[in-house]
Amino acid sequence: MSTITDCEAQRLPETMHELIRVLGYDAAMRLAEAFGGSTLSGKTGAAKERTGGVHRLLESVLTRDEIKRLIAWAGGAALYIPRCDAAVRVRRNARFTDDYNRLLGEGCSGRSAMAQLCPRYGFSDRYGWELMRRWRENNARPGNQNA
Repeated sequence: MSTITDCEAQRLPETMHELIRVLGYDAAMRLAEAFGGSTLSGKTGAAKERTGGVHRLLESVLTRDEIKRLIAWAGGAALYIPRCDAAVRVRRNARFTDDYNRLLGEGCSGRSAMAQLCPRYGFSDRYGWELMRRWRENNARPGNQNA
């Protein structure tokens, strides 16, 4: 899932739209997933030991090029990363359904796939089954190419 839908775009704060413009959708969402609700230093990282390890943490989420673009855009100012809970959930749920379907394609049973994925994604199997029910309903509509 690498693009933003109109519905998601309407729910995102302006700061997130800016981050998407600077970093691209995938990188901005990785940033929101990892640091949503936090204020980060926009400094260059020259004094990494005084930033509380933020730059090291950023390197686990963004590429060096993405970090350079983020720092250049922030211009040294502190940067608030919005939580974007709804968009993060949509992205997480899409990854879950993709992983579930991949496991089924590899010969895994539905129950086994749920047992593997639900703990990894941090929700119950009841929620996982509900996600798959909604996914099937959405993909079974007449005229849908994914059906």
